[in-house]
Amino acid sequence: MKKFLTTALASLGLVVAAQAHEPPGELLVAVNFPDANVPVIDGNPSEWAPVPLDQYGIFSESLFSLEGFAGDNVARGALDASSLQVRHIVGWNDGTNNVYATTRIFDDRHVTQRQDPGRFYWDDSVEYEVNAQHQASEDQNQGDDATNFSYKFAFPVYQETFEWYRPNRNLPWLTSGSQWIEIAHTFSGDEFGESTYDYEIRILPIERMPKSEEATEDQVEIHDLTEGSVIHFTLTINEVDGGEGEGDNRIGQWSTQSIGCCRALNDLLLTPADPNIDWGAATSVDASSWGRIKAQF
Repeated sequence: MKKFLTTALASLGLVVAAQAHEPPGELLVAVNFPDANVPVIDGNPSEWAPVPLDQYGIFSESLFSLEGFAGDNVARGALDASSLQVRHIVGWNDGTNNVYATTRIFDDRHVTQRQDPGRFYWDDSVEYEVNAQHQASEDQNQGDDATNFSYKFAFPVYQETFEWYRPNRNLPWLTSGSQWIEIAHTFSGDEFGESTYDYEIRILPIERMPKSEEATEDQVEIHDLTEGSVIHFTLTINEVDGGEGEGDNRIGQWSTQSIGCCRALNDLLLTPADPNIDWGAATSVDASSWGRIKAQF
């Protein structure tokens, strides 16, 4: 299985160290979904079951601790497995021109109790960052242009809030369920206790738009996803286990990138079609993938 990605990288002429920005020398890969197998965004990751995790899975051991929430000098992947475990997979499709991701999180306590409903990061939450132009951090969102886009979510819906977008805020047309973005979640276990949450998201990548709360849809330049290209894409998890919802009680912020937040800095390769994947196997949730995580406890 791994031979496919090695061959694909060679045929595309990609040198990982030259392409990657943060962390240096590393590359995330997005599985290429056939047109007939693109995920339905319903929080049930059954369409992802055929994807080989040894190639495309992003697990807890790959994540970095940001901003000191988990402590000082925390090693990469040093999550407490009894408290939190994470698995991401990223995909893409040329026909829909969408990036897809599924995130599975085991948490010994799922917290939703923020007193300020707008402070999503006071609760357990997920963040996805996209910079389709593959820009360095210092070149993103410069001047009047927005080029890096943050999609942030906290479930379950609390005081009628669950979605936040940056740098453009409160745009009535940039909401989940629109052509631009859609997210759904499911959970098993205790909704507000020990549980496993599954998130599914699709994003139509924006190349640039005015950095204004008055921006309109017709001002958006859409990025054309192409096989073999590299965009910036980052996935981040906020973990909260205590407090009364009165402030920032995070005990971890775990990300695919190693520095800072709110910028997409990971290189994501949009892979060619993988002939080794049997898409006909997408009939049920892949229990073995979660078994790998649970076995680490």
